[in-house]
Order: sequence, then structure tokens, then C-alpha cells
Amino acid sequence: MYGHFVQFTFPKIGQAVVAVVLYLNFLRLPFVACFADGAPLLYLGLPLVLLGLVSWIGRDPLGPGMIFNAHLMGFYLAGDLLSLLARLAGGRGYAVWQAVWMGGLLAWLATAAMMVWGYFRAIRLRTTTYHLTTQKPLPGGRLRIVQISDLHPGTGAIDRSRIPELERRIGELHPDLLVFTGDLYDEYVTRENFDAFNALFARLQARGGKWFVYGNHDLFHHWKEPSYGRTDVETAFAAAGIRVLEDVTVETTIDAAPVRIVGRKDWLYTQGRRFSPGELLPGGPDGVYTILLDHEPRELKADAAAGADLILSGHTHGGQVWPAGLVARLFRYNELNYGAKTVAPGCTAIVSGGTGTWGYKIRTEGRTELVVVDVEQKG
Repeated sequence: MYGHFVQFTFPKIGQAVVAVVLYLNFLRLPFVACFADGAPLLYLGLPLVLLGLVSWIGRDPLGPGMIFNAHLMGFYLAGDLLSLLARLAGGRGYAVWQAVWMGGLLAWLATAAMMVWGYFRAIRLRTTTYHLTTQKPLPGGRLRIVQISDLHPGTGAIDRSRIPELERRIGELHPDLLVFTGDLYDEYVTRENFDAFNALFARLQARGGKWFVYGNHDLFHHWKEPSYGRTDVETAFAAAGIRVLEDVTVETTIDAAPVRIVGRKDWLYTQGRRFSPGELLPGGPDGVYTILLDHEPRELKADAAAGADLILSGHTHGGQVWPAGLVARLFRYNELNYGAKTVAPGCTAIVSGGTGTWGYKIRTEGRTELVVVDVEQKG
């Protein structure tokens, strides 16, 4: 679990920094700056009213209002930088930029446009298909895996009103294996959504089975008491025909062809104290096609060395809200933020952007998606 500072204190520090930057910029708004000479109390007070408004909008440090405020601050910082560069460059550029900038009104317009665009980007569910090959035997020479990850139903992009769409689209894909790579639920999931989605999972069909690994939000990474517990999840999944894998390796057979599925415990949930890939695959690489499920994209090289042919993860949401993905890549928090990567010859890691979004219907980075992996036998 994240420490108290990261989980609670850091967002409040961020709010304070945003407040200072915004107040200084609000002083330049045309309807505020006009009071600078004749009415100093209004000049200094109106920005406080605006700051109170944006503070109310962003009162939840993990809510969409904070996203609005962070983008507003980002546009203000970008505008301030461009103003400085235009002033240093001299000529008419500065006057032109000031006319475009409108004393900072452009930042508000850009933020509003970003939020609208982010909403439609979040709710647009795409299907992303990857094509891989292997020399190992597959059922009928082909294997189709459909991945659902980071659903977070309710407050995010997916809620139970979209269950018919999900059922239709997943059914049309005809998966051989249906895998769930964690964070299907979180503390904001109502019992109605929990029950409705479990009923959906029971109706989904995959001839090679349905397989699940826990993510960091499913059981423990909570800001409030969830509407369900571990027993509720495992009872519902057993009824839905979903096998829960926690540091477990299972070999199944599809049309007489063996396929191995490895499910790892979540790294955050265990703080890294879990079985190593070598312990889960003690025999090392062999002739059985091996799919490893791990909510967070970590220890990819060790997974490949142990014998994984395909590693499927989620967790990152592809960033979801810029610049989260950029920061994660810069600090290498995740070994892969989104998409596919060849980890070693014969081993590919794929990270889903999430079948839903966390917390709110906003996405300015990554994509909301169902992931399809088509593997073809060669040679």
C-alpha cells in the first residue's frame, strides 16, 4: 500500500500549489485587472472568490474537479511561459500573444475543451488487437485471448448501463481464453454494479476458461469501506466460472493442445513478497504456450526467463490523465506503461489501457479498450 504521505498528504500539497499559481494568474484576468488602480479591494478580492470556486470544484483531491484545476494550472503555466518567451523575443509577437491569451481567459476555454474531449475519449470503448506468432502447439494452430482489465464500474467510463454493449462486443470476439487482469472493482463500486457485472461475467463464454488475478484496488487500496469483500468476490467468481489465480500455475487443454496460465499476486498488495516467476515456473521454458497474468507490469525479464510467452497486465490505465503516464515513464515506475513490448525472443508483454477508467469519466491519455491477442502457430 502507498504510504500515508503519498495517499493523503501529497494531494493536499498539490492543492495548495495549485491555489497559489491560480491566484497570481487570476489577478491578470481582464474583469479583475480593470480594478487594479481604482478599487484595490475588488482587485485583490475577486481572485479569492474565483479561487474559492475552483477550490470547491476541486474539494475532492482525487475527484474530477482536481483534474479540472490541474489542467487549468497547466494551461496557465504554459501561457506564462509563452508570454515570457514572446517578451524576450521582442517585436510584435508579444502583442499578438497577449491578444490571443486574453489575460488568461484562453486557459479557461482550453481547460473546458479538454474536459469535454476527455469525457468523450473516456467513454469511447475500442477494441485493440495484437497479432503474435509462436512455434509452440496451439489449439487448431490459433489461440484468441480477450483481456478485460481495470474496469472500475460505476463512477468511471463503464457502469451497468453499458453491460449489454460489453456482452455483445465480447461475445462477437469469440475468445478461447477470457482473462481479467485485476482492478475489476474498487471502493466506489455499488453493490448493484457489483452484482450486475458478476452476472455479466457468468454469461460470458470462453472454451478455454475464464481467469482472474487481483489488482491493487480489488481488495485493499481503498479510500473508504467498499461494498464487498474477498469472500463476496470469490463466491461470485466461482458461480461465474472464473478461476482466481494467486501465485498459481494451471495447465489446461483446448482441443488437445496444452496451454499454461500463470497468475501472480499483485505486487502492491504483497509489497513484492510473492512467489518469483522461477518458483511459479520451476521447469523453465518448455514446449507449452505459457500466458502469465500480473496486474502490474513488473519483473518482465524474469517472467520471460522463467518461460512466459505472453505477459498480460493492466494497472497503468495508459496514464488516463496527462501527464501521469509521462511521469510514470520518466521515473520508470512501471516497466511498460502501455501497449506491446518484446521482452525477449518469443516473449511479448502487453499492457492494457483499461476497459474502464478510474474515478471519473475523464481520459486525456491512453485509451479505454478491450484487448484481443491473436496468437498463430508457425513452423
